[in-house]
Amino acid sequence: MKETAFTIAFMLFIALGAVAQNAHCGTSEKMQELFGADPSLAEKRKGIEEFTARWTAENQMNVNRDVVTIPVVVHVVYNTPLQNISDTQIQSQIQVLNEDYRGQNADISGVPSVWTNLVADCEIQFALATCDPNGYATNGITRTQTDVSSWNGSDDVKKTALGGHDPWPTSDYMNIWVCNVGSGILGYAYQPGVSASLDGVVIGYKYFGRPSQSSTYNKGRTSTHEIGHYFNLDHPWGTGTDNINCTADDNVADTPITEGPNYDCDVSFPHITCSNGPNGDMVNNYMDYGDDPCIFFFTNGQKARMLAAINGPRQSLLNSNGLNQCPLGLEEHVLESSINVYPNPVSDALFVQSDQRENLLADIRIIDLSGREILNRANVRLGHAATSLDVSQLSAGTYVLEIRSQRELLTHKFNIIR
Repeated sequence: MKETAFTIAFMLFIALGAVAQNAHCGTSEKMQELFGADPSLAEKRKGIEEFTARWTAENQMNVNRDVVTIPVVVHVVYNTPLQNISDTQIQSQIQVLNEDYRGQNADISGVPSVWTNLVADCEIQFALATCDPNGYATNGITRTQTDVSSWNGSDDVKKTALGGHDPWPTSDYMNIWVCNVGSGILGYAYQPGVSASLDGVVIGYKYFGRPSQSSTYNKGRTSTHEIGHYFNLDHPWGTGTDNINCTADDNVADTPITEGPNYDCDVSFPHITCSNGPNGDMVNNYMDYGDDPCIFFFTNGQKARMLAAINGPRQSLLNSNGLNQCPLGLEEHVLESSINVYPNPVSDALFVQSDQRENLLADIRIIDLSGREILNRANVRLGHAATSLDVSQLSAGTYVLEIRSQRELLTHKFNIIR
């Protein structure tokens, strides 16, 4: 009996180790799925690669550039309180990105000396949006409570109608969804060229910010890695899941061709594959699979590809109004139909009622005075029967209720008391 118990425990230990080992970036698989579903994507990607090669060749000597700031919106889609990560956690992730993409991370000193001359300040930084698509002030964070416990790697998290949250215009914002991704995926991103409804970055809630809820992917580098894909970087082993035949490349001259991903922090320098000696795999590069404490840098060649994306297929981000200063949107507008909102002040439940004979279809959201979205419900049918909005978990203070129908808009200030 003891031997049987030991055997079961040992097999469980091995199985759990395999699950942890297989936690990975889902970008390659997601891109391959799209190539199969959309035959035109291959041609789009070919055009983007041709532009990238041309732009990098023409601009390789241009070292006097302005630092580019990317407007970011983070959509927190949560099923449990643990998944509903804090604003502070989100802000810590933005700080990590700004350090990593500017080459200002403290652990950059860990880069092996043979590669220190390749370390790049990518001249890219990030900021949470201050202006939402409707022209209202925002803190760049939306929060959506969902009945979906795990998305199983699905892009349904990007659809309000399926329990997720629709993207803000992808031409103006880099959309990041933080959720329980599932399927052993740390995160994934689509490279330039995909449809706007899919474009953006998805990160598991356990791996977002610093420190995160993970013991190994705990320094926010999952986002650093996935945003590299968003700006058109590949893994060092190319677009597939591995490169056993050593025939694929990432189209970056200063990163060595490698056989496949390097996991954990156990790979000693040099780790030679694909005849890439004497220095071997660039295991400390952000686009490899090492644990967060073991990946430190982008190269100048990777920087050039990302800047090509920003000056090409992602150029619209440079003209975004997402970082403008916008009004809070507190003006009271009245719908042509009579809408009753009560009580005010409120402590537990806010009720919305319409006097229309037929139900009024409207989108409802609650925002605080900083512009932070607290609640978002789409396609709510308002009628004689009152619709209840649970505000029992909100702090005391003043909020704005926004009710938007196809033709009309109501914004209504209300107070929560405790």
